[in-house]
Amino acid sequence: MKLTLIIVFTSMIFAENYNEPSYKLLSSNDDIEIREYSSYIIARTSIPKSSKEDNNMFRTLASYIFGSNEKNESIPMTAPVTTYDDDDSYNMIFYMLDADSVTDMPGTNGQDIVFERFEMGKCAVVSFSWLTSDSRIEHYKNKLSDYLKANKITPKSSYMVNRYDPPWKLPFMRRNEILVRIN
Repeated sequence: MKLTLIIVFTSMIFAENYNEPSYKLLSSNDDIEIREYSSYIIARTSIPKSSKEDNNMFRTLASYIFGSNEKNESIPMTAPVTTYDDDDSYNMIFYMLDADSVTDMPGTNGQDIVFERFEMGKCAVVSFSWLTSDSRIEHYKNKLSDYLKANKITPKSSYMVNRYDPPWKLPFMRRNEILVRIN
């Protein structure tokens, strides 16, 4: 009883209400969903895979939205924070849900940030809780990949990781996803 009260109290104190990209649920099979997303304006930063430098992508994007931009304007935090890799880079994106166009965004203060329209389209998604360690990401990526193969669905992007919660959220209450664009 005492533990339950502590968990409920902690959840109330640290409840985060961030805007999220909307989607249409097309189908659901256990913890795997097929969703249709709209396109969104995003802020993206990247580091080369060959880089040995500390990964500060989150700090780069967070400083921008917290007011380190040409207008000293705070921009609402959204969820999730999405990460993915391509041939050469590791990428992190924040969704700019209040923007209709790239030109709506204040300029950067020299941060390595690119603004672009991100076309999500149809995606296969598997959700999970706890932490996003490399082994857990690989496990859920394989689970999603097996589902796609079994259902003859072709992925058309790299796999992405969505993290919805701040680091202080209790691990068993965290919300994470692996997603991939599909045909």
